This record gives sequence, structure tokens and C-alpha cells, in this order.
Amino acid sequence: MKTTITGGSKLLFLVLCLNVRHEVKSCPDVCGCYSEPRTTVSCQQLGLAAIPSGIPIRSQRIFLQNNKITFVKSTSFSNCHNLTVLWLHSNNISIIEPGAFYGLERLEELDLSDNANLKSISSSTFRGLTRLHTLHLHKCSLSDLIIGTFHGLFSLQYLYLQDNKIDNLSDDLFIELANLTYLFLYGNKLKMVSENVFRGLVSLDRLLLHQNKINQIHPRAFRDLGKLVTLYLFNNNLTVLTGEIMSHLVSLQYLRLNGNQWICDCRARSLWEWFKNFRGSSSELECHAPAALFGRDLKRLQISDLNGCLDASNQIRTSIFSTKTKSGKVPTAEAPLMAKNGSQRCCHSETDKSSMIYDTKVKSDPSSYNSRISPNNPLKAKGNISKIKYSENDPSKNGTVKQRLNDAPVGTFSNNEDQSLSKLKTEFTENFEHSTPPSRKKTKCLKKTKSNSQCRLSQQGNSSAVQHNIGLMFSLLWLSLTFS
Repeated sequence: MKTTITGGSKLLFLVLCLNVRHEVKSCPDVCGCYSEPRTTVSCQQLGLAAIPSGIPIRSQRIFLQNNKITFVKSTSFSNCHNLTVLWLHSNNISIIEPGAFYGLERLEELDLSDNANLKSISSSTFRGLTRLHTLHLHKCSLSDLIIGTFHGLFSLQYLYLQDNKIDNLSDDLFIELANLTYLFLYGNKLKMVSENVFRGLVSLDRLLLHQNKINQIHPRAFRDLGKLVTLYLFNNNLTVLTGEIMSHLVSLQYLRLNGNQWICDCRARSLWEWFKNFRGSSSELECHAPAALFGRDLKRLQISDLNGCLDASNQIRTSIFSTKTKSGKVPTAEAPLMAKNGSQRCCHSETDKSSMIYDTKVKSDPSSYNSRISPNNPLKAKGNISKIKYSENDPSKNGTVKQRLNDAPVGTFSNNEDQSLSKLKTEFTENFEHSTPPSRKKTKCLKKTKSNSQCRLSQQGNSSAVQHNIGLMFSLLWLSLTFS
């Protein structure tokens, strides 16, 4: 009986020794390997210049962070089909061969962050990782992500791309990531957000775009982000953000827009109105223009503060002024212009600005303030009207008139008031509204006239009247002497 027990004990001891010896033999010499709770190979902070050989094929977790690895071969993990976690962050990786992770169908977390020499990734690098739910690519030197980079990553939920050098995101780059919930893109060099860059991200919960150079967001860029809860856009170059852009974010609760150069004029009105219905938490939106609103929070302004419009080129407030009416009211700034369809047209584009400056070659409307005498003016057809001498217009030798242009900001009056309207005859000015009282001086013949006929006729008329008066006086004298 004792012999049987002793033989069984020896057999059990031999099996245990064989198991321990096999596990130690299959682990890289410089690494530590253990099987609980999951088979793990720990090779971090060892100064390794390459991925060690001899990694157990049954490994479920491999930790290779904080080394000096520069190259990931296509065969480095080809036999590790049970691998679920792979950490390669904080190395010097510059090249990842296509297919380096091929066959790792059970991989759930891949960390390639903090590899400053990693500048590009092949479109086939992550192919086949259908169970991957977390991908770390932050703090590298990625400048561009080509379409197809995330192809087939249907299970991906967390994508970290912050602190790179990405300056552009292609349309439909994330279109297959329907389960993505976290997308971190802050600390890059993005300048704009196009219409389809976030298309397909129907489950996105958190989008961090702060600390970029974004100055433009397409009105439909967020249309698929109906489940978005957190949006960070602070510390960018935004000046205008419309309510149309934000209207798609029906689940938004946390919003940060501080650190931008907000223009608080009529273009901010739709965003102001959107905030009236927003029930979440938001940072302040400090106005940087106009000067009168500098430093104030856009959300706390009154709607009347947003009536004016700033010129985009020189940040000068421009408004359309009405001239002084017959009732004597002082000119005031009018409301933003209205388009034919009833929508506001408060801010003119570069092509629209020409409509605010009167062209001297085109016949001006009689109601315009700076109306000029047109070549087709009926005044010129009358030959018996003398030419009027204007204080600001000098006739040139060829008969043209030099006109002084108004170089003041658009929408403001000239320093030298045009007096031409006040000198026209009543029959041609009865439809005008004067901005200044008409002159009461009597019309006299000018020293320099276009034709002397008018003054000659006037002189002849005066001499005839004198002769008539003298004859009348002689007749009265003769009658008085006769009756006396």
C-alpha cells in the first residue's frame, strides 16, 4: 500500500516539474511570464531594441512598452492567435510592416501610442482585427490617415488619435466604425471639418476636437452624431458657429467653446438662439468683436446686441443708413438686410460689397444719397441752362467731370457733403429728400457761363423796363401841367 502511494507521489511530482520546466523554457530569457489570471508575457522597461523571440504561442497579454523597439515585423506575433492585449507604447517604432497583426482575430486592445517616429500607417495594418475595441495611436507623428486605415474594425469603441500632426481628415475615414463611442482628436493641426468626415459615427458619445486650428465647420458635419453627449471645441480659430451646425446634436450635454475668436454680430444670432433651447452645460463664449462687446459672454447678450454686422476684412462695423427724412428725423442704423425669401442677409460677401458703392458710370437712382448728374439727364438737353459750378467737381478740358470718390468705410457718409442736389431747379428735384435744408440764396448769373445768351436776354429785358418807366413818368408830368 505504501509502495503504491509513493509511486503516485513521484509521478505527480514529475508531472509538475515537467510543466514548470516547459513554461520557463518557452518564455524569453529577459522577460517574465505567468499564467494567472491570463497567460501574460511581461517585457516592459528592459531596453529592448527588438521584439524578443520565443514568446509563448498561448500568450493572451504581451507587454512590451517603454523599450527601444524600432521595427514590428510581419512575423513578430504571427503565432499568437490567443492574444487579446498588446502594448507597444513608448518605444521608437517607425515602421510597422503590412500584416504585422494579421491573424490576431481575438485582439481587443492595441496600444501603439508615444512612438514619436511613427509617421504613417498602411491601410492594411489593422486588417482582420474584427474584435478590436480599443486602439491607441496618440502622441505619435502621424500627419495623415488614408482612407481604409480603419477598414473592418466593426467592434472598435475607443479610438485615440490626439497629440499627432494630423492636418486633414478624409471624408468617410470612420464610416465603418458604427460602434465607436470615444474619438479623441485634440492637439493636432486640423483646420476644417468637412461634411462627411464623421459620417457613420452613429454611436459616438464623446468627440474631443480642442487645441487644433479649426476655423470652419461644415453645416452638416455633425448630422450623424445624434447620440453625442460631449463635444470639446475650445482653443481653436473659430469665429462663427451657426445654430444649424449644432441643431443635429440632440443629445448633447457638455459643450466647451471657449478660447476662440468669436464675432458677436448678426452671424452669431442663430447660435444665440440655439443656446436658448440648450439645457446642457457650456463654457463661456467670450466676444472678441465688435469692440463694444469685447469680453462679454455671447450667451448673456440681448438679441438687440446682434443686429449689426462686421466687415470681415477690416472688422469695421457697417450698417445701412437712411438719409434724413422730410419729418426731420436723424439717420439711424437699420436692421439687417432681408433677402427676397425673407431670410436675413446681414453680411455682404466680397462680391456683394460692390452693390453698396455707387458706380459713377451707371445712372443713379434719384433716391440715392450720392446721386450724380447722368449723361442722359434732361438738364443737359436744355441749351438755355447755364452749367452749374460745383465746389467739388472741376471741368476738365475734354468735357468730363472729375468726381471725388468716397474712401470712407462702406455705409458711412462722405466728409464733404455733395451740394449738387440743392442747386438743381425745383422741377427736377421735387422727388428728392434733402439731407440738408436747401439754399435760400437768389440765383445770379455766374461769372463763367456756358452761354452768354441767358444773361444778354436778361439785360435786354431790364433796359426795356427802364425805358417804359421813363415814358410813363413823362406822360404823368405832361398831364399835370395841362390841367394846372
